[in-house]
Amino acid sequence: MRRRFRLLLAAPLAAVLLAAGCGIPDSTDVQRVGPGPSTGASTSDDVAPIRNGREASSDPRTFVNYYLEAAAGDLNGAMDRVKEFLSPTAGAQFRAPAEIRVIHPVDTLVNPGSDVVTLRAQTVGVLGRDGTITPPADFAETEYKLTVASVAGQDGLFVTKAPPFLLLTDDALNQFYERRKIYFWNLEHTGLVPDVRYLPRDLPSEQVPNEVIKWLIDGPSARLDGAVEALPEGTLLDGNVPAPSNDTLQINLSGQAVQPPDDAAALERLGRQLMWSLRLNLPRTLELKIGTQETAKFGGTGYLTSNAAYALAATPERFLIYNGQIRRMSDSPKATEPVPVLRPEANRSVRAAALAGAGTRRFAALVVNAAGKQELRLGATAAEEQVNLAKVRLPAGVTGQPVWAITSDDPHVPAVGLITVGGRLYSFSTDSPAVTEVGGAGAVRSISTVAVAPDGRRLALVAGGRLWVAVLSTSGDGVQMLQPVPVLTAGLRQISAVDWSSETWLTVAGARSDRNRVAIYEMTVDGSEIRSRLDDIGTDNVSYLTAYPVSPVSGSDSSDTVAYVAKGAAFDVLSGPVRIGVAELAVPVPNSPPGAEPTAPFFLR
Repeated sequence: MRRRFRLLLAAPLAAVLLAAGCGIPDSTDVQRVGPGPSTGASTSDDVAPIRNGREASSDPRTFVNYYLEAAAGDLNGAMDRVKEFLSPTAGAQFRAPAEIRVIHPVDTLVNPGSDVVTLRAQTVGVLGRDGTITPPADFAETEYKLTVASVAGQDGLFVTKAPPFLLLTDDALNQFYERRKIYFWNLEHTGLVPDVRYLPRDLPSEQVPNEVIKWLIDGPSARLDGAVEALPEGTLLDGNVPAPSNDTLQINLSGQAVQPPDDAAALERLGRQLMWSLRLNLPRTLELKIGTQETAKFGGTGYLTSNAAYALAATPERFLIYNGQIRRMSDSPKATEPVPVLRPEANRSVRAAALAGAGTRRFAALVVNAAGKQELRLGATAAEEQVNLAKVRLPAGVTGQPVWAITSDDPHVPAVGLITVGGRLYSFSTDSPAVTEVGGAGAVRSISTVAVAPDGRRLALVAGGRLWVAVLSTSGDGVQMLQPVPVLTAGLRQISAVDWSSETWLTVAGARSDRNRVAIYEMTVDGSEIRSRLDDIGTDNVSYLTAYPVSPVSGSDSSDTVAYVAKGAAFDVLSGPVRIGVAELAVPVPNSPPGAEPTAPFFLR
């Protein structure tokens, strides 16, 4: 069940939003329309990708590739488009589920003298009417056989026998669909969380807002269940959304869309949610009418602050561990300033560390060697201050990298982080003297790495050499990991490290499937697209990887700053691996201790 949180208003809008601590600044844009830039009505320039018909090729291999594109587009017409490739007899007998099965081809075998084409592929997932991809139970290769032949009296080739599925390759998915993000508020109303959907590129631009709002009304995907809030029950779109006029987009929703009806903060949140979800199609002004209420106008760029990823720095502060100390790196901002939070005397025997910021506050989590045991040290304070670190006991076992998940500018709100110990996932908090095993994490065994998305609610994990994604919940029953699902990592047979490149892309390191070499790839969070960052970095396993995510308004999904550790040595990921040496320390070391090398680079997040 999704828990819905409501704010009770007892003061003017600005004062209430500030007092509620709901993540929305008091300088709201509602009813005060700013000049904001016009982004136009479509990101695809209304240019639909070229479709290849049945007669476009007489080569069986190419013909099959075109057949595996046919299902792309409006799902209502997918069956008819596929049947255009089938012979009359095969078309009459063809039965398939309504959803589209997205596959990653591994090999296509065309034998001379035979009409049978054998396709081996892994299933990425099932593309549903809501634009989401649901992953399969496993990613074992499936063999599909198609019979490709001519038909008497007809031009071109036909599929005379087809597998009983609407098949679509991942390449075709990325060619014929636009990967979109819609947004839902987290349960605490402190920030928006993205939800990936796939929109046909041939959908007319004037229909895009209707489709996006329909997705929002239908609710979040199963991947986010339990971590975000759906729109109030009974919310409906009142008529279609007309094309923008006078640089204004008008949306009419039923009265149930804001509950209680006089909740000004809820109206503000809904406006910001719509603006983020429709950001690529927004003109200067959004006019939102809820039932019989007066029309609310939203404009400017103030809504952007509702997404934590928007605040990501263009150039992050960089750190590493050298000789048991956290040190700043020379090629980052504030290179000559002290390390945040911790006092100089606490900066020793450090094995791993995480630093984070939220507004004017800073947070530190250190794993240190203390009397032969590993211990967690935590601290939180104002940005320019330093404090004594609290000691937190750790269970026995191999300890991974700590990471902050949920932080707040409010000093009265405890910050929450995660750490792996002995293959299990634990949470820690600035108000607790001990770590606690994360509920629900037992379903995923042998966890070695955890990375947190910029929104603080979505996780990427490496467990047993596989990649997983999940969501984090802190309501009700303590810290819980919900909806863990595996993700296909095509081209990599084993994953050793992961981090977030952007809101919806990951950077992963692992062993290649085709050879005994290690590579670093970037991939979507659902495994539908994967591309090489460094396709060969040798044979040494990557034990640690870090990436600083790019902002969703940057125009890129690829992190500008990625680093990793292999065999104890640290490397930056540029056009190739570049060793991080003592020269990269912000403060020079005149007499470097023998054997001391920089390691475990990380960022202030």
